[in-house]
Amino acid sequence: MVVISAGLVTKNRRILLARQFLEISKGHIEGLLNSFVRMIDPNVQHTFIENESARFVYLPFEDLYLVLTTSKDSNIVEDLETLRLLSKIIQHYCPFGLDEGNILKNSFEIVWAFDDVISQGYRESITLGQMLTYCEMESAEEKLHKEKQKAMMQEAKELAKRKQSELDKKRAVEDKERKRERRSVQEEPEYMTKPEIPSIPSPTVIENSIQNTQTTQILPKKPTKGMVLATKGKKNRGDA
Repeated sequence: MVVISAGLVTKNRRILLARQFLEISKGHIEGLLNSFVRMIDPNVQHTFIENESARFVYLPFEDLYLVLTTSKDSNIVEDLETLRLLSKIIQHYCPFGLDEGNILKNSFEIVWAFDDVISQGYRESITLGQMLTYCEMESAEEKLHKEKQKAMMQEAKELAKRKQSELDKKRAVEDKERKRERRSVQEEPEYMTKPEIPSIPSPTVIENSIQNTQTTQILPKKPTKGMVLATKGKKNRGDA
């Protein structure tokens, strides 16, 4: 027996869920299921139909079909047993009704349970109770992993909050220091802010004083008036 895929299709020919167990493309699976919905007759009660490439073993529900797509040479009895087990899985995960909303809400759990039943196209030797036990164990591990992730996220949030608080305190202290510096600058007296610079005498005045001193020392002395009078007296006596 080779199971190609397992899927859920509405009676309005809409594919809700499909899981392939062989290395085939999504388009191939959609083509097989579309051929099934074209072949199905709602007024005829059958357990399987076939086309030129596959066999479709199906089970009708209220508004949808559970379809098992297999090879044409598969064992129909085993296919029907696998189909019944898959239907129990779907009813377990959708206890409030097999409608479109419940199927989509629990689609991941249903697909994971399908993988526990069928592997590489062959059915595993497993019962519903064993499969549910495996799922519960996986759920417990997943729950523990989620709790660890949640604790890590909470710790990261607390660390970020502490860092933000430290930055806010640092900014507040810096703002307070800046305000204190501005206030101290405004309150300083004018002589403290503008120191008095001593005046330097003009070099021009000094140079003029030096030049005047030098000129005074170089000029010759004029003859005194008494000497001139003595000379005139000698001349007058000669004449006499």
